[in-house]
Amino acid sequence: MAKERAYRNCQYVGVLSNIINDYIAEKRATGLLFNTEASKLCEFSRLTAEQNLSNTSLPEDIVASWIARRPNDSDKTVYCRYSIIKGLAEYMCRMGYSAYIPLPGDIPKLTFNTYVPHIFTADELRRFFGVLDSEVEYKRAYDIRFRKMLRLIFSLMYCCGLRVSETVNLKIEDILWKDSTLIIRGSKFNKTRYTPMSEEMESALKTYVAELNTDNEWLFYNQYGKPLKAQVAYVQFRKLLEKAGIPHRGRGLGPRVHDFRHTFAVHCLQKWIQNGVSLSSALPRLTAYLGHKDMSSTEQYLRMTAEVYPEISETLSKAYGHLIPKMEASV
Repeated sequence: MAKERAYRNCQYVGVLSNIINDYIAEKRATGLLFNTEASKLCEFSRLTAEQNLSNTSLPEDIVASWIARRPNDSDKTVYCRYSIIKGLAEYMCRMGYSAYIPLPGDIPKLTFNTYVPHIFTADELRRFFGVLDSEVEYKRAYDIRFRKMLRLIFSLMYCCGLRVSETVNLKIEDILWKDSTLIIRGSKFNKTRYTPMSEEMESALKTYVAELNTDNEWLFYNQYGKPLKAQVAYVQFRKLLEKAGIPHRGRGLGPRVHDFRHTFAVHCLQKWIQNGVSLSSALPRLTAYLGHKDMSSTEQYLRMTAEVYPEISETLSKAYGHLIPKMEASV
C-alpha cells in the first residue's frame, strides 16, 4: 500500500495568501510534493504583510526585496528565492493578476561553486563506524537505541546508497524481508523504487527491529515516538567526524553526510571495473538503484572513480572516456 504524501501545510498571511494557496494546489495537482517551496512562500507572504502590500498584485519592488542577497546567503539560496517568486509571478499573470516576472539580470551574477564530493577511504569508514561501535556507556535506554539508530542510518546510506531523507523516512512496513529489499517511497523526482540489501545489512536491520519491542510504524524515531528528523543525522555526523579524526573543511566544503551516497556509487564502479564488468550494462542498473532521473547523473561518478582510483583511470578513459563528463554534479 502506497504511503500517503506528507504535504506540509503552511499558514499564509497578507493579501496574496489565497493566490499562494491556489498556486501550491495547482503544483501539487501535477504530482509535485512542493514542500520546500510552500515553506519559502510562507516566508514571502510575511514579507508582503510587513511591506503593507494592499492589493492582489506583485510589484517589482516587492520582488526585488525578496530576491536581494542577504548576509551569509549562498548563490544557491539566492537562486532558490528567485526561482520560487518567478514561478508565482508567472502563475499570477496566467490568472489575470498584475505581477512582475523577475529576469535573470535582476539577481547578482551567481557562480555556483561546484562542490567536489568527498569519497571516504576504507580507513576513514572503519574509523567513522568504529566511533559509533565504541560508545558503550549510556545513562538512558534511549541513548543506547539512539547509537544503534545512527549506526543503521549511516550504514544504509553507505551500503545501499540512500539519501538521508529517504533513510529517516523509512517505515518498518517498507522492509520486504522475503525479498531482502527496501521500498523507497516518494523520494526525489517523486519516484518509488525497490532497493536490494546485502545479507549483512538485512541481518543488522532484523536485529534492530527485533529489539524495538514497539508498535511504532517508523523505523527510526525519537524518545517521543516521532520520526527522527534528517537534521539530527547532520548534527551527529559532524560530531562523529571529529571523533574519528576526519577533518571537516568548512561550510560547503565537506565532507557532507550525502557523501556516503557518493562513496557507495564510486565504490560500486571501482569494483565493477576491477572485476571486468561491462559498464555499458551496469550503469543503467546503478541509475535505477540510486533513483536517478536519467543516466547523465550516474555518469558523473565515472569521473570521480577515475580521480579516486588513478590505477584504473587509464582503463576507464579508454573504454568509457566518451561517457565521462567534465563537471561533477550533486546527485
